[in-house]
Formats: sequence, structure tokens, C-alpha cells
Amino acid sequence: GSLDFNGAAPQTIAANLFLNKNLKNLMVSNTSLSVSAGGGLLNITGDLAFGNISNATLTTNDNIVLASTATSTARVADITNGGARSGNTFSGNVTVERYFPARRAWRLITSPLSSTSTIFNTWQNGGLPATTAPGKGTYVTGTVLGTGGGGNGLDNGPFLNPSLKTGSNLTDVNNTFTMMLSNSIGNADNIGYLMFVRGDRDPNNTIVPNTNPTTLSSKGKLQTLKQTFPASGISGVFTLIGNPYASPVDLNLVTRNNLLRRFYVWDPKLSSVGGYVTIDDNGSGGFTFSPFPSPGAPTQYIQSSEAFFVQADNLGTATSIVFNESNKSSNIYNNLGMFRPMNPAPSQSLRTNLYMVNSDGNRHMADGNLVQFDDSYNAGVDLQDALKFGNVNETFGVLGGTTSLALERRPPLENTDTVFFSFAKARQLKYQFEFTTELLERDNLAGFVEDKFLNKLSPLNMNGTNKLDFEVTAATASAAIDRFRVVFKPSVVYTKLTAAVLSSDIGVEWNVASELDIKAYDVERSTDGINFTKMGTVTSAGNSTTAVTYTWLDKSPALGHYYYRIRSVSNSNVVGHSNIAKVKINKSTPAIYVFPNPVTENILQLQMNGMPQGVYGVRLMNSLGQAVVTNRISHIAGTSTETIRPARKLIAGVYELQVTAPDKKITMVKVIVH
Repeated sequence: GSLDFNGAAPQTIAANLFLNKNLKNLMVSNTSLSVSAGGGLLNITGDLAFGNISNATLTTNDNIVLASTATSTARVADITNGGARSGNTFSGNVTVERYFPARRAWRLITSPLSSTSTIFNTWQNGGLPATTAPGKGTYVTGTVLGTGGGGNGLDNGPFLNPSLKTGSNLTDVNNTFTMMLSNSIGNADNIGYLMFVRGDRDPNNTIVPNTNPTTLSSKGKLQTLKQTFPASGISGVFTLIGNPYASPVDLNLVTRNNLLRRFYVWDPKLSSVGGYVTIDDNGSGGFTFSPFPSPGAPTQYIQSSEAFFVQADNLGTATSIVFNESNKSSNIYNNLGMFRPMNPAPSQSLRTNLYMVNSDGNRHMADGNLVQFDDSYNAGVDLQDALKFGNVNETFGVLGGTTSLALERRPPLENTDTVFFSFAKARQLKYQFEFTTELLERDNLAGFVEDKFLNKLSPLNMNGTNKLDFEVTAATASAAIDRFRVVFKPSVVYTKLTAAVLSSDIGVEWNVASELDIKAYDVERSTDGINFTKMGTVTSAGNSTTAVTYTWLDKSPALGHYYYRIRSVSNSNVVGHSNIAKVKINKSTPAIYVFPNPVTENILQLQMNGMPQGVYGVRLMNSLGQAVVTNRISHIAGTSTETIRPARKLIAGVYELQVTAPDKKITMVKVIVH
């Protein structure tokens, strides 16, 4: 429940009034301006806040605990009530907890306190084993042998792997017995860390894959009011910042002095042991996330005890990030994974997520990146682009030149563009790419994933989701950092489109120099050159890097002007149009002709328009006057197409087709064979 201390005389909170000494919300609204916490520890599980009052003091007597469990994490609300009140403060120490579910993973964390004790006495729980304090503290190992509380404070691990790093360069912490968890200089005292959390202090947790839930605790003075952190203004240097408040903070509200509106957070659910997620300005007041959707669902709300990286936008100048009480956010943004989902605004983009595929077929997200296209973006790598931070395992970025990026912003897509990927730290596993394209459709522009190891092209849907399975094996080339890229090119290269009158028909012929992933061609006709209607469909050869000729016959259209164009449709729904051909038909007379002509694929299509009924004799003569084909055709009166298939392959050249009508009249047709 909630309790509001609003008396007119000094009041004391008796912890033993509450079941298990737990209280959800505690409000201080006392007009005597003094409330004390006495009678033992009191666990707050919701909000610790001041009411509509100024200059009030909550004396903790070191008894207040901001609890964090599997269901909730307590927070300190805005003590200024949106700036309307001032002078509210805390006297004494407060214990802040951070619950971690059972998962072996790295995490960017901090303690939102000043004047704390050592890392050994706080996060290592004074060296107490799990048998004494189950579910409390964690192991901290280093590159040197641990000597416990009498030496370097480190715990012994089987491989001497460091599990705690700090500073912008993430240097190893090799003495937890003397190193304080936070500073005591009076402003922005908390320090950011990268910690590998295995679980509690059970020795079995040093062995893979053992893990269990644990809670880290630290005691010190709450940081309130304005907190200012200096940041590096050196090119290529990022600054690790810890959230100074025991409360979620909205990154959209913090004050940035010469810093990009870009933040790097850590999602412990990415890959095997976590990975970086870039939160970047989307240009519309919101944020873009890469990778997205990340398993831990990071958002712009930084949690209590969470740290993150920032980057300068004006090198060589004074850079800082400033937190104010009004930047705090409510408990609805305080969830178990320290994150909450948010959807970025749609844009012309290519988002690529990388998943590990387990033996049971289930997948787990490992990493990802994002490419956005717009006229406002530059072609080179600059501060519009977000650098890729290296993960412990799979690190999957986009290459901008030689720079690995988490987010690349570039000019609008062209038909010769390529997105180069950098896939580092690959393991011998089965993986799956998930490509999500948004608004990339352009006439006759197709995207293909190129796998250099398998020498294979796989088509992309230009506005949708595409999945591609692959495997990294013992073969060195299968783990090449540049194995994959996405290339954009025309799905069809048209070289010619013609439309010709053939007696009372119109023959349409088009040539393509190459075609990729094409399903079919639609022949479209128009009477004004603007509004086209589909008239017929021709199945394509599918994939060809050599020239292909296609034909279609528009039989007996009415007299008038006509416009024709070809619409290609790929298996991934990429549509492309050819140029337009114009033709006029002004009479209709009986005729015999071959179409298409030249003949391909050893098949002659004999068109008989308006011819009388009867049996027709057919002879195909070569240049030496020899009959290479003889046939008889039973023709029904009117218009029809008769197919002639020579028994032997015709040699390329010029032939003469002799067609003898029932009345013995002979029609000679010149035929060209390719």
C-alpha cells in the first residue's frame, strides 16, 4: 500500500508496522518538515517521494532500502515536484538494490549513490558465500589470482577472466578491496561499470552454464537535484555515464552540452552474453534503435543502476551531460529487463538482425544494424552515422569505408548501391539473417543478398521481411568478416521493345540483356500512352545473364493507335517497366506470316489471319533450295496460330517458308533463324 506522513509534528516511521517490513509507496508531506525512519530496515518497493511541500527532510537513519525484486524496482520520484518545490532532502544513507534474473551476461551498471563503500563490501556482499547469503552479491574475478578481502578482493575464477571493467576504455578492475564503488566529491559521484553477472556467490556459478538470480546492493547517500558529468571531446573517445538517480530517466529530457543525441546501451539478452544497442536521433523528436527489436526491448528510458555511453558532436569543446530531477520518469518505465519497447517512425531503411539458431530450431537474437536513406544524409562517414561498438561475441555492423557502423545514414538508394556488412567474432553455429526493408521499392530496382562463401545471390522483398539461413563451419572462409553484402541492381535490363503491325495483328517483341529472379512479364496496352491495361502474360526464363528475346501477339485489335510496355514481376514482388512502343493499325486483311521472326528455340509460330478453311501444305526451304521441313496443317476458318516444330535443330540463317492454300495459291514468307 501507500503511506503519506503529513502530520504537524515530527514523525517516526516504525518499520515493524508493515508485513515483512515492506511498504510500496512512502510519501513525506509533514509540515514540521521532519520525518525519521526508525525501528529497523524498511523496504520500499514502489515510490519514495515528497508531497506538495518544500524544505522537508527525510532522515533515513540508514534504514531505508530501495528494494529490487523479480516483480518491481523502487525509485525516488522528482523531489521538486516538477520544479514547483525546493529544499526537500534526505539525511543519512539509503540502500539501493538491483535485481538481475538468472542469465550469464555482461551489463552496463552503476550505483546511483555517493560516499559508498568498496566494491568488495557492496556488490561482492563482503565476500559472504551463497550458503550464508543466497541470492545476494556476485563474483568478481580478474586477470590475477584472487586473494579475497585481505588482498585484492577478487574472487578466484577457473580461467582468470576479468568480470568488472570501468572507464571509457573499459579497463579491468583488479582490486575490489580498495576501490570504492563511487566517488565522494559532492556531484555526479557515481561511476559506470561493465560487469559480467553470473548469478549469486555460489561457486558453481563460475562454471558454464550455471547461473541463478541475484541482487546487488550498495549503501550511500542518494544523489538528487542537478548532476553534471563531464564528457570527452576527443575524436573517437566515448564517455561511460551512469544514471545518477535511483529512478528511470528519460534520455529525451537530459541536457546535452556539445554531445550527440545518441546513446549506446547494453542489452544483456542479445547474443550469448549481451551486446550494444544504439539509440539515435530519428530527426522527428524520437529515437531510432539498432538493432531493433532487440530481445531486451531497450528504450529511451535509462533504468536505476544502468550506465550508457555518450559521444561528443563538437570536438575540442567543453562537453557534458546534465541530469535534473524533472528528467525522472515514473514506474511504468521500470521493468524487469531494465528496458521497455518503443517503435521508431517508419523511414526508407534496411534493418538487418542476426539470430543464432539452436539445435531445436529456436532462435535467439545476437546483433543487428540499420541503414537509412534520405536526401539529407551524406555519403561519407560523419556524425550522422553511429559507430559500432564491439560486442563480446557476434559483432555485426555495416561498413562505411573501413569503419564499422551500427547505424549508417546515406543518400537515397541508387541502382548501383551496395551495403557492405562486417561480421566479426562469428562462431561455428547456425545463424539466420532477418532483413526488414521499408519503403525501398523503386521501379525495376531489386536487392540481393550476396554470400561470397557460397557464391550465391538471394533476392530481397523491397518492402517487407526476408529471412536467410546460413552456417559458419570449420571452413575459414565461412567466417570471413566480409562474407555478406546486399547489392542493388535492376532486376531486368531491357535493350529493345518493338511493336509491329502483322496484317490485322500487332506483334510485340522485347529483348533483355539480363534478368534476375523474374517470375513473368505482363504486356500492357494503352490508347493514350498514360493509362495501361494488362493484356497478357509471358513466363520468364527466371535468371539469365545472357540476352533473351520474348514475344507476344495482340490478335485482331480494333483499328487505331496503340502503346505497349512490358511490366516485369519478380518472385520477391519487385516490379519494373520497360520503355513504351507506339504502333498504328489502320486495316485488316487476310494474311499468313511467322511471328516471332527471327525464330528462336527451334519453333515456328505460323500466324494465319482470316484464311479460309482447309488443308494447307507447308515447306521450309534452306538457302540451297532444300526442303528441311514438310508439313500439312488443317486450318479452321478464321484466325489461328499453328506451331511447327522441326525434327532437327535448324542452323542459323535465312529460310523461305512456302505455304500452299487449298486453292493451290502459294504464299512465300522469309524466315530468319537465330
